[in-house]
Amino acid sequence: MPSTSEMQGFQYFIYMDTKDLIHKKYQINDRECFVLRMITQSYLQNQAMRVSDVLRLKEFASPATLHNILKSLIKKKSLSVSTDPKDGRVKYLKPTTMTLNMYREMTGEFIKISTSA
Repeated sequence: MPSTSEMQGFQYFIYMDTKDLIHKKYQINDRECFVLRMITQSYLQNQAMRVSDVLRLKEFASPATLHNILKSLIKKKSLSVSTDPKDGRVKYLKPTTMTLNMYREMTGEFIKISTSA
């Protein structure tokens, strides 16, 4: 019989599988997930995330790959883009209602799994 700490480890795996299913439901791949999570975390902390901020994540991927990820997330309606009214070259990224709902769904699943020990 697994110990309590081992069971908590198994809950982690259950959550990760659930998270993967939710990402699949919203058609978000692993690379998109990483970028979307960063943008959403900034949004929730009331910090604006610019396209240029994402393109600087060279440790994660090349600027061209990051640009393609952003284009894909915008096309999937996971991100919205707005232009700075003072400087039209600056573009801000914001998670859409659909994205926020996805994270609410994942949070609910996390709470369910973590309290079912």
